[in-house]
Amino acid sequence: MKVRDSGTILKLSPLGDHGLIVTWCTAEHGILRTAARNARKPGSDFTGRIDAFLECELLFSMPARGDLATLHSAELLSPRLPLRADLARLCLAGYLCRLLLATVEPGDANPEWHRLIAGALDYIATSSPRLAILEHFEKRLATLHGIFSPVLPPHQTLLRHFQSLPDDRLRFAEYL
Repeated sequence: MKVRDSGTILKLSPLGDHGLIVTWCTAEHGILRTAARNARKPGSDFTGRIDAFLECELLFSMPARGDLATLHSAELLSPRLPLRADLARLCLAGYLCRLLLATVEPGDANPEWHRLIAGALDYIATSSPRLAILEHFEKRLATLHGIFSPVLPPHQTLLRHFQSLPDDRLRFAEYL
């Protein structure tokens, strides 16, 4: 059975010679991994529709077993082009996606995860990247996980709870 949802692309990984594994944060299904077969072939229906940070309406089939759904189509809703025009924006967007993937379990269908990452990427696309954006995202993430503490900075709360954050947080925080 085919399912329709909207989602933000968080990560792309190769799948064989011509395919991609596309990791999404969707509105109704949470973190979702899909196989986009032949996506890297010239003339593919996915050309220009699958790239990091894009917001798409996707059509996919849930697997009978395992966690890799089959992606049938992706219709572009928002390209968020300014994220690609500035290295600081690109780095911040990438870090936020990696942080979300490090802290949210696949299958957690809370629509707040999608609202959080989509809102953050939309904001970064229209604003100068600043440390305050990163800190606000971490605070919202800790709050949604139910672990926020006003005593500790949000990234330390996340680190205590999840034992690790994406490696480049300190270097990136200094860059902003």
